[in-house]
Amino acid sequence: MGAIWVRTVKLATISAMIGNVVEWYDFALYTAATPLVFSRIFFSQQHDPFLTQIETIAVFALGFLVRPLGGMIFGAIGDRYGSVTSLRWTLFIIGGATALIGTLPTYEQIGLLAPLLLLVLRLVQGIAAGGEWAGSTLVIGQARPPGRPDQRNMALALSQSGVALGMVLGTATMWGLRHMPEHVFLSWGWRFGFLATLPFVAVGLFLRSQRELSGKETLPQARQPRLMQFLRQKPLTVIRGVGIRLAENGGIYLISVFGLVYGRAHHVPDSLLLAGMTCGLIADGLAMPFFGWLSTRFGAAQVYLAGICALVLLIVPFFWVVSTGQPVAVIGGFVLIMMLGHAPMIAVEPILLERLFPPFCQYSGVALAHELGSTLAGGISPFLATVLYYRTGSVTGIMVYVFLLALGSAMALYRSGMHEVVEDHSSQF
Repeated sequence: MGAIWVRTVKLATISAMIGNVVEWYDFALYTAATPLVFSRIFFSQQHDPFLTQIETIAVFALGFLVRPLGGMIFGAIGDRYGSVTSLRWTLFIIGGATALIGTLPTYEQIGLLAPLLLLVLRLVQGIAAGGEWAGSTLVIGQARPPGRPDQRNMALALSQSGVALGMVLGTATMWGLRHMPEHVFLSWGWRFGFLATLPFVAVGLFLRSQRELSGKETLPQARQPRLMQFLRQKPLTVIRGVGIRLAENGGIYLISVFGLVYGRAHHVPDSLLLAGMTCGLIADGLAMPFFGWLSTRFGAAQVYLAGICALVLLIVPFFWVVSTGQPVAVIGGFVLIMMLGHAPMIAVEPILLERLFPPFCQYSGVALAHELGSTLAGGISPFLATVLYYRTGSVTGIMVYVFLLALGSAMALYRSGMHEVVEDHSSQF
């Protein structure tokens, strides 16, 4: 019996990890391709270059904004028919849309249909991605062996390493393809990166079709209330989930997106900034299982709070070392803040979010809280930080903003009886 549990936990972890790799590979690839490819071949070059960049970024942002809708759609499917059923669809749709982007005709070939098709596929990606993260973490929770929270916490943290791995692979892929001759890269070279997602999708779908995963699910009874009924009784639950996300998601986007903007403003070479971010992401992913193990000894909330404190303490020296432009300092700055100021939070975030919601609406509840947090923190933070910096010429306002994000997450952990909610719902697993 123990061997069956071990196999199931491993299968669930690898399945969740591949889902995260595909989702965040796509994210990193699309982010890199936006200025390098899409603005040059999918939009009219008769416009002002600045307006073209704005159009391209708007398409990117719209995919981000529909993620909460996807969380509700696939969350409802997962709550009714099982997490694995929903996850097969999310992975298939994310991977399929990514591959189809790699086959799109250009603006020169079909005119305005090119950006419209790109927008449609981006929206499809965003909707499907809204249901991926929550479902993959819940599958691990359902596959846990009885009486072994350490294995469960480690598996959840390890699955989050797929986020870092996906971003590293996406960034490295576009970096490698960019070394092709310019005309080759823009005509067909860039398409390889998007088509390369298909093998990962095939492996993920195979794993998610295994009987061991589906067999561990307990579907809710039809008479049980759904998410909306639950939220009428406990309306602050989603707000708490969003609050937990603020420091982790807002912090990582400030580091990975605004950190590059800030470095360029100080004439730090792009190659050095990308090297720093890549090393930071690798350190981030490697540290996550350790903090998952640590949560079994000190508690998930305490580990998350330690990550909040590290983010606040390290953000000031991070910007200072980036501004120096010294290779060791820049790379070390990215590594240190991602490893200590992000990994502790994302490693235990699945544990904290899933405990907020009872089993009958857990998928949709976790997905909604997670994706609303992504939109409000991750979507706004880089833009707000850039505006503050260029308006004031200083990062002081950004420091205040980081402190407010940290305060919001700390309050979500400990105010309004949150701790009692965590304990009550964890007893239902």
